[in-house]
Amino acid sequence: MSKRVSNELIVKDVVIVGAGPAGCSAALALKGSGKKVLLVDKSVFPRNKTCGDSVPAHALLGLENLVPGIYDEFLATVKSVSFRTSALVFPKGQRLFFSWPLPGYVTERRDFDGFLLKKVTETTDTQIITGLKITNYTRVDDLILLSANNPDGTSGPEFLTRMVIAADGAPSLAARKLAGIVPDQGAYGQAVRCYFNGVKGLDEGIELVFYHPDFFPGYFWLFPMADGRVNAGFGMPEISRRKLKKSLASLFSQFRDQHPVVREMLENAEPIGDLRGGMVPFAMKRQIWSGPGFMLTGDAASMVDPVSGDGIMQAVRSGMLAGIAAGTGNYTLYDQQVEKFLWKRMESQRRAIRLMTGFPHLIRIAAWLGRYHWIRNRFQRWIW
Repeated sequence: MSKRVSNELIVKDVVIVGAGPAGCSAALALKGSGKKVLLVDKSVFPRNKTCGDSVPAHALLGLENLVPGIYDEFLATVKSVSFRTSALVFPKGQRLFFSWPLPGYVTERRDFDGFLLKKVTETTDTQIITGLKITNYTRVDDLILLSANNPDGTSGPEFLTRMVIAADGAPSLAARKLAGIVPDQGAYGQAVRCYFNGVKGLDEGIELVFYHPDFFPGYFWLFPMADGRVNAGFGMPEISRRKLKKSLASLFSQFRDQHPVVREMLENAEPIGDLRGGMVPFAMKRQIWSGPGFMLTGDAASMVDPVSGDGIMQAVRSGMLAGIAAGTGNYTLYDQQVEKFLWKRMESQRRAIRLMTGFPHLIRIAAWLGRYHWIRNRFQRWIW
């Protein structure tokens, strides 16, 4: 349960805004730094998060360096389904299979994010405040003043700090106020998802992504979950959606009805809850990652993989890099590390998605060439 926080001034060395994978990774990376750290989130945990619920092993392996044993503890305590295979499914039923060297895990974000926040609580001295919404950022000399509201809308405390690590998702207030970034419809997408029971023809260890020429570059997915449910969703670049002049909810339904394989698999399936959506900030262009007194991480820094749609691995890695930079006080290190470990790969991904969007017939050619093992392996290594 959240509680009303009195209107006071709290001074910290580092304030992390957002307690998702990026924010928690930053807090874990700051462990032992000697910094006074605050982690604040507008939600009260556990909370739901609209997502495909797919967690790559690379994200967990990165956290293992910060908290030894966290990988095994995740496997032992968080309900999930592992997968080593993904398939791109075409309307006539052809499947292009990819086998991954490391597993991924489908787990509800409510559970995964709660697990990470629990590890921050157990292994660090971070002060954690949930249910408190940051409403403004104001520069005061070389410091940043953060204003906040309590859950009931009353004024909450103010925070004064030298460094803000923004992990507040998309669209990010910190990115707008501190970096002057305005969301660009050419560089982000929208996605919707809901859960289903009774989906037929789905193997537990395989994630399915569906292609249909009438909806490309949008795509549909079906990811099996541990309790028999299936995460079903549809995503598309916002600029493409606006050209179609249709809502994501209607496109979700139309794709389901027009793709023969999806239609058959969901024919007798029962939806659980409502269709929920959100913004997907693809890494389609280089943007500001840091500046005086701030570092942007994860979705706040538009780091979602343009090809796979994965944002969790980039969130964890960027959060770790920001936490390390904040802990050492060498803030220029963050941009250098993001460039080296994240942006170079994302840059090649954005070139590829632009090529495929401009020449959609390349998808069908790729499916045909995918029959050849050596070509499929090269394509798979590029994605991985």
